Amino acid sequence: MLIPLGTDRPNKRKALITPILIAINLGGVILMAMLTRVDPAVADRIGYFGAISRHHFEPWQPITSMFIHAGFMHIFGNMIFLIVFGPSVEDRLGRTGFTFFYFAGGIASGFAHIAVSNAPAVGASGAIAAVSGAFLIFFPNTRIKCFVIFFIIGIFMIPSWWLIGLFVVLDLGAQVFTPANGIANMAHLGGYAFGIVIALTLLITGILPKEPYDMFSIIKHKKRRADFKAAHSIHTKAGIYAPEKESDPVNAEIAQRRAKIATAVSNNSFDSAAEHYLAMLKAFPDQSKALTLHRDAQYQIANYLYQSGNRSAAADAFTRLLEAYPNDPERHIITILLARIRANDLGDPMGATKLLEDLITKVHDTDTQALVENELATIRTILQ
Repeated sequence: MLIPLGTDRPNKRKALITPILIAINLGGVILMAMLTRVDPAVADRIGYFGAISRHHFEPWQPITSMFIHAGFMHIFGNMIFLIVFGPSVEDRLGRTGFTFFYFAGGIASGFAHIAVSNAPAVGASGAIAAVSGAFLIFFPNTRIKCFVIFFIIGIFMIPSWWLIGLFVVLDLGAQVFTPANGIANMAHLGGYAFGIVIALTLLITGILPKEPYDMFSIIKHKKRRADFKAAHSIHTKAGIYAPEKESDPVNAEIAQRRAKIATAVSNNSFDSAAEHYLAMLKAFPDQSKALTLHRDAQYQIANYLYQSGNRSAAADAFTRLLEAYPNDPERHIITILLARIRANDLGDPMGATKLLEDLITKVHDTDTQALVENELATIRTILQ
């Protein structure tokens, strides 16, 4: 059993639509439970006409079915996923865009279900699957904190591509091998497909600005690295590429170490990359600027150090990134994360406060300002 609890991505703005949707869903379940006690016949009739069904289809059913659940355990599972994945997707799409996306995903998943099944269906899981599919494209390397019960019990950080991919595979397997299992697996698959396709379309067409670590950019960078390796190999074999010997042995060794780190990062061996990176910092403590890597490599190593619990090294790596790339598009998010590390892990709430106070003078949109102010209020409570 895997129960997602949260993500490691700090959002630029506070979610609004996600908690509203959660409140409506919970309210619907509570009202139906009360109505069932007062007048079971009316409750059954609402459930019958509100569920989406192939045989007694009505135009309102794709919407009403999203807000009817088969009990508290059903909505509990759905709302956990919405709490975890909804805020980040809402942050990426904006509140209006997320609202349309959520309902469109729920409608698409409902039609996917009745296309293959005679049974009626209820629940928000199709719309939430669409949100999860979009999360997979927007934040594939984001880590999900999960409560795991499987031979061992504990809380683990799992990459989103692995977690969401697992649920897609499980739904696909259930749909193929046990279609009459009482679960609308095809609605889930339809939701995932909708979310993935829409998210990719928004990125490819440029309607939604790309970020360094969305799926589209990762694939693009991976191809670029592969092309570079191929070109390097061809030039080396042909004798075209023959680097001159470095006259400065320190610079030569730093270049060799940076090359090892770059190779490890390109092979997704972040444990090895982080090990080489920390060894390089220790070997050359006075060469700060020369040790800062390419933006993507620096970010990935910093993020790996954070996830692996080496918060002091992660803070240093993030600080170097911000110093070397002052106009980084994710500067606001990185600064907030760095402030959290300083306040919560390094015992430096004063330094965290200074970071955020400096940041708030440089941001202009109200949502980011509100996020920074909330973070400042949280950290200032530590100082009291």
